[in-house]
Amino acid sequence: MTKKISGLIGKGRTALAANKAAMRDADRRASRSMAVMAICAAAVVPGIALAAAAATPWDTMGTQVLAIFQSGLTRTIAIISVIACGIAALAGKLSWDWAIKIIVGIVLIFGGAALVDFLIDAAS
Repeated sequence: MTKKISGLIGKGRTALAANKAAMRDADRRASRSMAVMAICAAAVVPGIALAAAAATPWDTMGTQVLAIFQSGLTRTIAIISVIACGIAALAGKLSWDWAIKIIVGIVLIFGGAALVDFLIDAAS
């Protein structure tokens, strides 16, 4: 009986170690993705700054991108993802760390325009 319990405990520890390794790999992939996005954004910013003479096409494109990220469909998807994260986190299928990262990302997407406006007003 104790051998069976010891075997189950050993299997449980092995599964936990594998889960921790998988989470570490997922965190690394997420970090790499964020780094690539930051590099792409940094590469685009000088091009936008140099295009100040022809601001109209850039303004139009920027407004369209902002409208896509803040549209009703995107808001609905964000609400559903927050609900799904909450249910998964409560069921133990999602770590609270990831749930918080997802919610902070959604806050930054929908609050980004207000945050930038606040920073511009504070600087001037």
